[in-house]
Amino acid sequence: MVMRTLSVVAFAILLIPACASSDARVEVNPYADLDWQTLEIHKANLHTHTTESDGDFSPQEVVDMYAEAGYTILSLTDHDTHEPEHSTWPWEEYGIDVDASGMLPIEGNEISRPDHIGSYFNDYGDADQRSVSEALEQIGKRDGLAVMFHPGRYRNVRDPQWYVDLYEDFPHLLGMEVFNQDDRYPGDRAIYDQVISELMPERPVWAMANDDFHSKEHFARSMNFFLLPEEGLNEENFREAFEKGRFYAVYNPSRDTGEIILPEQVRVNEEAIELVVECDDDQVVWISHGHEIHRGRTLPLSTNIGDYVRATLKSDEGTVTLLQPFGIAGTEDRVMTELTIIGGSGSGEYLTGSRGVSIEADDPAEGKVFDRWTGDIEHVNDVEQAETTVDLPEQESVEIEAEYRPTESYTLDVEHGEGSGDVKEESHHWIQASIPQGYIFDEWTGDVEPLESPRSPTTRLQMPNRDFSVTATFTPEEEVVFAPQLQNPSFQDGIEGWDAEEDDVRIVENDDDDQHLALLRFSGIMQRVDDMELEAGTRLTLYFDAKIEAEDEPVGFVGMQYLGELDEELAHTSITVRNQSWTPLAVSAVLVEEVIAPNIFVWMRDGELHLRNFRLRVHDSGG
Repeated sequence: MVMRTLSVVAFAILLIPACASSDARVEVNPYADLDWQTLEIHKANLHTHTTESDGDFSPQEVVDMYAEAGYTILSLTDHDTHEPEHSTWPWEEYGIDVDASGMLPIEGNEISRPDHIGSYFNDYGDADQRSVSEALEQIGKRDGLAVMFHPGRYRNVRDPQWYVDLYEDFPHLLGMEVFNQDDRYPGDRAIYDQVISELMPERPVWAMANDDFHSKEHFARSMNFFLLPEEGLNEENFREAFEKGRFYAVYNPSRDTGEIILPEQVRVNEEAIELVVECDDDQVVWISHGHEIHRGRTLPLSTNIGDYVRATLKSDEGTVTLLQPFGIAGTEDRVMTELTIIGGSGSGEYLTGSRGVSIEADDPAEGKVFDRWTGDIEHVNDVEQAETTVDLPEQESVEIEAEYRPTESYTLDVEHGEGSGDVKEESHHWIQASIPQGYIFDEWTGDVEPLESPRSPTTRLQMPNRDFSVTATFTPEEEVVFAPQLQNPSFQDGIEGWDAEEDDVRIVENDDDDQHLALLRFSGIMQRVDDMELEAGTRLTLYFDAKIEAEDEPVGFVGMQYLGELDEELAHTSITVRNQSWTPLAVSAVLVEEVIAPNIFVWMRDGELHLRNFRLRVHDSGG
C-alpha cells in the first residue's frame, strides 16, 4: 500500500492590505478536525472504464495499472448503457485479488442517460431512463452518493440553475467534476463556480478530478488525493472524507506526481485562511464567485470575499491542485463593482478587485469589423481583442464599449492554386492547390500564418487586415513512398481494421462500382497503424478525400493520434472538414518524440461524413 504521512512545516503569515473591511468568517471548512500530524494521503480515481463497457482493458488489467502507479483507491464506473446493466462489482467476480492489489475498491457505475452521473456505493443502472432526477432519486434510495460528470460537455444545453436545483433537491449529490481526462472540457470549472456561487455557504459542492479512463492516453492525468486517518484506508473512512470534502482535486498533464503541489496543512482562524505549503506566494490563487481575488499562501478574511472562496495551486510544470471551497458568512458589507458592456457580453455585478473577468464583443454587423474597446479601458487586458478580460478596479461602476469600423478588402495571391483576389478582412475564405498530373501536394509556403491547415491542399483562412500571398508546393509522385499499412482507397474490405460499431459506418457503392465509407452523425471510428516506429523529427502526412452531406452547417474531424511505447498519447493533429463536395485534404505533422504507432481517427458531429482514398506518407528525412 502506498501512502504519505504528513509533517507540519511552519511558515510566516504574509498579510496583504485588504481592499474592504469585512465581518467575514469561515462557516464551512472541509479540512476541519483533521489530525495533520498523522493523517495519510491516498491517491484515487473515481471514473474508470473497463471492457465491461467501452474500455480497452479488463477489470484486472485496469486495477493492476492503477496499483502500479501508486493509487490506493479506485472505482470501476462502467456505463449502465452496456450489458449487463449492473456495476462491475464485486471485484472478486472478475478474478481480482483485492488484498494483493493494495487497493480500496469502491462500488461504482456511470449513469449515462441523459447526462452522465458518477454513482457510488450502490448497483443502480438503467439504460432506459431519460431523467437525471429519476436516476438521482434511485441512487438516493440505495444509500448511494453521486457526482455530476464533465458538465462542460453539456455547457450549451444546461443552464447553471438546472444544476443548482439538482443539488438543492438531492443531498447525496456531493460533487462535480472540474477536470476530466486531459482537461478536455475547460468549461467544467466555469460551471462549477457558477453553481457554488448560488449554493454556498449553505450547500457545499465538492470539486473532483478524474481520468474518465478508457485507454492508456487517459491514464493518470486527473486524480484526487483523499485525507484519511492513520491506517484508516477503509470504506467507512473514505465515505466520510468523500461526504465532508476532505480531499484535493488535481490535474497533472505530465503524469509526474513529483510536480504536484499539495498543502501539508490548512489553518483557519478568525482572521485568515492559511496554507502550509512549499511553493511561492504567486503560485497560490484564491478564487471567489469565479474570479481571482487574491494571491498568497495566506488569505486575510478582511479581503473582499463572496459567499465562498477556494484556492488553486499552480506549479511551474503545469499541474493544478484545487482545494475544496470554504463557505463564507458575514459578507453583507462586501464591495461590488457594476460592469457594463455596451455592444458585447460580460455585463454584471462582480466583487470589486476581481481579476480576469471575461468580456466579448458581439458579432459585427455586415460590412463591419471589431476595432477596439473604448471607455474605462485602463484595466482591460487587451483593448484590441474582441474577446479579452478585465481586472476590476476599486470603483462602483465600469463602462466599456465595443467599437466597430467598416471592413476593408486586401489582396490575396495564391500561387499554383485557386482562391486569389480581393478578400474582406476577417472573412473566411477557401483556397485549393492546383496539383499537376504526376505530383503529390507537399505544403503551402510563404505567409501561412492565417491558414487553418498549411499542409492540406484545400484549406480555409481568416483574412487578416493586410495583403499576403501563399504558394502551393509539390513533389513528383514517383519520389513518394506511401506506407503499406494504410492504403485503403476503395474500402473493398469494408471497415475491417477500423475500431467501429456496425451502426457507425456504412459502405457506399458509387455508379462506377467504386466504394467509399460514410460516417454517421455523432459517431467516430479509429484505425491503428502498427509497425511504424517513427523517430522524432519524422514528418507524417495522411492524404484523403472527404465531403459532408448535411442540412445545417456540417462539421467533421479527421486526424492522427501519436502513441508512445505505453500506448499513451504523445500528441495529436486534426483537420476540420466542412466542404459539401469531394475535396482533397491532408493532415500532417512533424513528430517531436519517437512514436511507436499512430491512430487514424474520424469523428462526425453533424450530418454524414464521406471518405475515400486514404494514403499515409512517411516523408524522407528533412522532407
